[in-house]
Amino acid sequence: MKKTILFILITILMVSFAFPYSESDLFDFNFQLRHRFENNSKDLNKDTKADSFNLLRTRLGITFTPAKNVAAFVQFQDSRNFGEELNTLTDGTANKFDLHQAYFTADKFFGLPVRIKLGRMEMSYGSERLLGTVDWSNIGRSFDGVVFTVHSNKMLIDLFSMKETEDRQLGDIGDKDLMGIYGRFKLIPDYKTDAYVLMQSIKPLTDVEELNRITAGIYVKGSHGKFSHELEFAYQTGKIFLGSELDIKAMMAAWSFNFLLSDSGVMPSISAGVSYLSGDKDNTDTTYGTFDTLYATNHKFYGFMDYFTNIPANTFGLGLMDIYAGVTVKPLDKTTINLNYHNFTTASDYTLNTTVTSKNIGSEIDFTAKYKYNKLISFVFGASFFTPGDIFKEKIGEDSGSWIYFMTVFNIK
Repeated sequence: MKKTILFILITILMVSFAFPYSESDLFDFNFQLRHRFENNSKDLNKDTKADSFNLLRTRLGITFTPAKNVAAFVQFQDSRNFGEELNTLTDGTANKFDLHQAYFTADKFFGLPVRIKLGRMEMSYGSERLLGTVDWSNIGRSFDGVVFTVHSNKMLIDLFSMKETEDRQLGDIGDKDLMGIYGRFKLIPDYKTDAYVLMQSIKPLTDVEELNRITAGIYVKGSHGKFSHELEFAYQTGKIFLGSELDIKAMMAAWSFNFLLSDSGVMPSISAGVSYLSGDKDNTDTTYGTFDTLYATNHKFYGFMDYFTNIPANTFGLGLMDIYAGVTVKPLDKTTINLNYHNFTTASDYTLNTTVTSKNIGSEIDFTAKYKYNKLISFVFGASFFTPGDIFKEKIGEDSGSWIYFMTVFNIK
């Protein structure tokens, strides 16, 4: 695989020299180098020493436009931890060097208002509560598949089919597919309105279908002067096999707003919101009521300490209620400071070892400071503090948790 990627990269560079320069620019390059230092004390156990590590992500993207309405994009990526190679003099395996994206696009397909996109690609829709790139990750998410886009002045509709796993492959676990239709509509000035249907299917090598889930929802984002807000609602139905076949009946609702207090140089603003993900109230019936956030960028929404990146596993199938508030200021022209508070509870009751029921997961404070050094380099510092509630004290640990990071991003677009 590594040899194949290297061959592709060399071929692209050779072709770029073979074509003479023209105003149309056959090739366009983008590059990112991102380093992040983290000091992690998230296990909620004061007797455990904090873990410090360095993450490095390098991306090189190349766009090739050989003709009108036709383009190809390839993005190479290396993701690593400092010190993961025992000897950099003798170990050059680059185990996490990969082809993050590789696709071609064709606009006005067969002369119609249709665009086709085929290959490996990132997918980002709406606020990324269900389908996102997870850019915070040192690797990020991409999919293999095809997207057909139908567009007009008032709408843009994507129809896509993505293959997560394929049977008859090494370490075969069967088929896992994602298909969907996602529409974006211009119905009201200063508003965007999206509607979608996402379909997941998991068919292992056995005759039992593990999952057949449909998620349908709407997403609305708009602004009125200094006030802006987002609203999203989704409902899940279908079948899931967990020892026996269960009927899926779950929902998600989220609303948030931001209000700019002043147009002064400090640009102070306040924000608040609530997110509700249903949980399963009765494990003995034939209904599965836990909402699954699918392929979301959960880091953006449920606290930066990432206790809830894998929902429903991180919420023990009980769902989640997150009520948050925040304030943002811009004390200097190139500096933005943000402070958020989250209060986490489950949607369904949890019975503690004392037989008392509780919904209290805990609370989190997130502080973030961003500084844009110039058009190429930016710095981000963050510090977070988590106080566990009854459920996390019993399931994870009784002590508070902390986490700090310092990130440097070098971007050429």
